[in-house]
Amino acid sequence: MQHVACCLFYYMNRRFTGILIIVLGLIILISVIYIIFFHKFNKKESNLPTPQIPAKEVENIETQQVPSVKYVTSDNIKNQDQNKETTIEDLKRMASAFAERFGSYSNHSDYSNISDLKIFMSNKMQVWADDFIKKQKINQEYSEIYSGITTQAILEEVKQFDVKSGNAEILVKTQRRESKGSINNASAIQQDIIIKFIKENGLWKINSAEWQN
Repeated sequence: MQHVACCLFYYMNRRFTGILIIVLGLIILISVIYIIFFHKFNKKESNLPTPQIPAKEVENIETQQVPSVKYVTSDNIKNQDQNKETTIEDLKRMASAFAERFGSYSNHSDYSNISDLKIFMSNKMQVWADDFIKKQKINQEYSEIYSGITTQAILEEVKQFDVKSGNAEILVKTQRRESKGSINNASAIQQDIIIKFIKENGLWKINSAEWQN
């Protein structure tokens, strides 16, 4: 009887040890799988460098806007610096901006395309501008139906540039879009304008602007 009890105890102890070994093996295996496939993977991800956007690109992204219609104003034409000699390139830029503003107007703009530019005109052309606006207002009949023209400068050609005599002449090639009833209902034409400069009181001023047929 005692011998049977010893055998039974030995058998149970051996079986318990086997089960314990199996359980410990499973625990170790699960731990290894976790470390390999989860712990290291997360650690690897955390060590990845954060993408950096250059400051210049960030500024471009922050200031990016949906393109809109360009409205030409007299702010496009900069006042001349009397301490700096005006070059032909300066006059070309001035003629281009002047042509765009001078040639962009509507029947609801109250001739601002001319009055806003008087600061860049010679005394002679300022007199012409005042007289022209006065006559137009007398003859104009107001209409609620929109009509207008938008002008965009394409190319400038220098016809004359004489610093000593203070005379310059620049031809500006433009594309003009005429709208009636709606700004979306427009037809495009190409038209040149000749802009003449004179030097008045030390500054280059626009003395005339004539559209070509």
